[in-house]
Amino acid sequence: MPRSVDKKDILKDASFFSGSVYISQAMFFIRGFLNARILGPGLYGLWSALNIILSYSLYVHMGSLNAMNREIPYQKGRDALEDMDKTRNAAFTVNLVMSGMFSAILVVVALFLSGKISKAESIGLITVALLAFISAIYEFCQTSLISFKRFMVVSRGNVIFAILSVILTLWLLPLLSIYGVYIVAVSIPLFNLAYLWFKERYNPRLDFDFKEMHRLIKIGFPMMSIDFLETTITNIIGIIVLGMLGNVNFAYYSVSMLAARFMMYFPKSVNRAFEPHMYQRYGETGRIIDLKKYLIKPIQVMTLIFPVLIAGCYILVEFFIRHFLPKYSLAMYPLFIILVSRFFVSFSPTSIAFITALNKQKFLIPVYVFGIAIGAGCSFVFIKIGFGTVGAAMGLLLSCFFIGSVMFLYAINEYTRDFIKTIGYLAVSCIPLLYIMSVVVFNEVIIKNSQDLPSDIFIVILKLGSLLILSFPLIYIANKKTGILTDIFKRLSA
Repeated sequence: MPRSVDKKDILKDASFFSGSVYISQAMFFIRGFLNARILGPGLYGLWSALNIILSYSLYVHMGSLNAMNREIPYQKGRDALEDMDKTRNAAFTVNLVMSGMFSAILVVVALFLSGKISKAESIGLITVALLAFISAIYEFCQTSLISFKRFMVVSRGNVIFAILSVILTLWLLPLLSIYGVYIVAVSIPLFNLAYLWFKERYNPRLDFDFKEMHRLIKIGFPMMSIDFLETTITNIIGIIVLGMLGNVNFAYYSVSMLAARFMMYFPKSVNRAFEPHMYQRYGETGRIIDLKKYLIKPIQVMTLIFPVLIAGCYILVEFFIRHFLPKYSLAMYPLFIILVSRFFVSFSPTSIAFITALNKQKFLIPVYVFGIAIGAGCSFVFIKIGFGTVGAAMGLLLSCFFIGSVMFLYAINEYTRDFIKTIGYLAVSCIPLLYIMSVVVFNEVIIKNSQDLPSDIFIVILKLGSLLILSFPLIYIANKKTGILTDIFKRLSA
């Protein structure tokens, strides 16, 4: 008789992991703004461009880590312990070999171009090569722990080293400028990797079982492709901004994306916390009906709560840019559009895991490809017309709306089997966002900003208070439908 997944276990995992991710991303958010403030638009634009290369290094594992993340809980649900060890070793081998090759090629490219590019750019490429290798091994360790539901260990590392990253940034950047950024970028994942490795006494071994490696890549490559394409949506629009508007405007756009990236970690952490439970449950029963609660409940919470978080983030980031990053004031124009775009790829946070559990992830690849085409094409046209970075943000919004809506419709239709009803469900899910957008507009019109810092602090408090009061109906409905806040308060008071 399969063991029923305990609601308390899921809530505990989601609370700890999501909480730690948000604390760590808040620290990295602060670190990102410190980088922007200390470096200035020119050097910050360089670091943002290097990060585009780094973002693609995360996919050199060819999907083996995605497959491991799915297979270990699934095999655990079937009590196939020997297969779990085999999967882990094969994924480690693929990840180590491929990341080593990627880093070596990047070092060769950096040395070859050293006479044609600046010293900062050349050392930056070598930094990205080293960081790519360290991050690949760290990602393996973290994925392994998550697949075994060891969220507490990962959570501690997230928080500790994120705080350390801010301390090192404050110390090294004023002394070393861009080179301080490089040192911090490499040091933090290295320290975190060492913590996870020695804390769990890792013992993976190289295992060139090509049959198992091929099996993992076959399973994981479509999943990885989805992550790859999701990264490409933001990167290709950033490249269009860089090419059409230049390095400085790209820095403005990157600051806006930094705030949006911070907001994305909440739904992503919810998805990561639910994944092993979904895969294990499906491995135990093989029944799609058993996954319904993992899809519907997160949607109900996210559609009602996430718009409130978006609005709060906008109020705080706008205040922060106005007073502490005045050189990046143009970043405020695309900011809210980018934040809203993130709602559409986040309001159904477990839809990808749900579709993956059913082994139908290949369906999403053409959806993302078409979404990229929409984003790139619309951004190019809007910038050409003269909308600048706001045009790029509008292209991103249209892309995210298309992708998020299609994913949602596909997942929900597995249960409703009624497309008209599913469309209605999508429309209803967007109502809280529209309501909160009207609250933000109301705040901006009625409560005017101030250039005087003490006065503006009071104004921000008024805006947040107004947001909280006007958002209370959404928070109440979310708790009534799911009991999420009641359960969290019970855990906190226990």
